[in-house]
Amino acid sequence: MPFRYLIPAFLLLLVLSSPACGYGKSVEDLVGSFSIEKTVKIGSSSECFSSFDEPADPLAPPRSMAAGPLADDQSPGLAGLTLEPQEISAALPQTVNLTAHLIDDQGIWAARAEFSGPGGEQASALFSSQDLTSGDGKDGIYTAQMSLPPGNETEEWRLQNLIIVDGEGNHRVLAEKDLLGLGLPAVIRIV
Repeated sequence: MPFRYLIPAFLLLLVLSSPACGYGKSVEDLVGSFSIEKTVKIGSSSECFSSFDEPADPLAPPRSMAAGPLADDQSPGLAGLTLEPQEISAALPQTVNLTAHLIDDQGIWAARAEFSGPGGEQASALFSSQDLTSGDGKDGIYTAQMSLPPGNETEEWRLQNLIIVDGEGNHRVLAEKDLLGLGLPAVIRIV
């Protein structure tokens, strides 16, 4: 008879000794032409928040956890974007140069431009502090390169998202229609 209590007790011990962790994600479309993406991690112990086994997300800055009236709660902004060349050959692999003018009152952490190709392929370019070519983190010009594979179709690579993150983790997500509305390029044509 004592063995029938041993298995449930052992299972209960396993559950209590293992930290319970979970993630939640939401995207809020705000008035205007941008949205904010949030990821929340909930855990039962501090073990859930160690990052030794997780690869570092280049868009996730270390948080200062500043609170109060001086806390940074403003999303970063885009003042300009260029794509060169905007037309590429379908026969050869191509490199596209991207230049972004990014602004934030407390400083940019990183940005990523995500494109989708004619067959559903994905390509992206990451802008980080190492890619700052002029200005500073509050108002600077960043450059990055993106490689596109060769294809045999005359189609387009379209911007899906341009995600800009500041040092406090505030995000701004701009889609193709947002950039086109600002008069900025968001399409690379395959000819």
